[in-house]
Amino acid sequence: MTVRDLGYRAYEGERLPSSQNTWVLLRYGMWRMWGSWIVKLTILAALVSGLIAAALVAATWWVRNQTVGAGGGELPPLPGGEISSFFFNIQVWLFATVLTLRSGAGVIAEDFTFRAFQFYFAKPVTIVQYLVGRVSALTILLFSVLFVPSLFVVLPLTGISAEEHRLEMAGLLLPSFFYALIAAVALSTLSIGVSAISKSRALTMSAWIVLFVVPHVLALLVDAITDWSWLYLISIPGMLTVLREALFKITTEGSDVEWFHAGPVLGLLVAGAVAYAWNRLQKAEVIT
Repeated sequence: MTVRDLGYRAYEGERLPSSQNTWVLLRYGMWRMWGSWIVKLTILAALVSGLIAAALVAATWWVRNQTVGAGGGELPPLPGGEISSFFFNIQVWLFATVLTLRSGAGVIAEDFTFRAFQFYFAKPVTIVQYLVGRVSALTILLFSVLFVPSLFVVLPLTGISAEEHRLEMAGLLLPSFFYALIAAVALSTLSIGVSAISKSRALTMSAWIVLFVVPHVLALLVDAITDWSWLYLISIPGMLTVLREALFKITTEGSDVEWFHAGPVLGLLVAGAVAYAWNRLQKAEVIT
């Protein structure tokens, strides 16, 4: 019997709702990122940096005990907020930027190059589902790289602190969680938004590097020469620093930029990235 003699057969499997497409795209995005050896090495390096930070915290505590504590004086608590904030800054520059460059700044451009949208949107996949799946996958990865290593700093700080300071140190988990979430959402959305500016992956990745580094260097130079800090509002890492210092209650002398300045500007940038990516995806070629 040939195939054509079988006639029409109705599908007998489980019919899933169209909302399931978002989870499929999320899983595919995670699998796609994990397939890169650069991503694997970056995650490993981020975890190792957390272990190194924990060792440095323990070594600092031991040296203080041997010097100041040997005289019988009461040891002041370590500046947990400053230590955590400094560690987050290192994580963003060394590891989060690599992940956004590899798995964010070229995503939409790569899909345009290989004409993947002809198949994505020919199926019951909406632009919203595509963007949510892509952004969520990178957000989860960035949040893990930022928050998990920070535990290697907060937990030792809590363990070595005097009993009356342990609750304060343990409380650093809350601002660590919120900062990791804010940074992950902002960096993933902005990098994927930049990936929509062209079909050339090399161009979009270069544009992301320029957007991330050049305004920040310019703001640093202007602040150092003229003590005018408002230029940090055009710098993505600068605005993240302002928000981070506010969460960890760190006061920066000479800076006029507050969290209620940086927060709305960063939010507008994120919204603009989403709107631009949406507009570009609406023009994608689709097979119907």
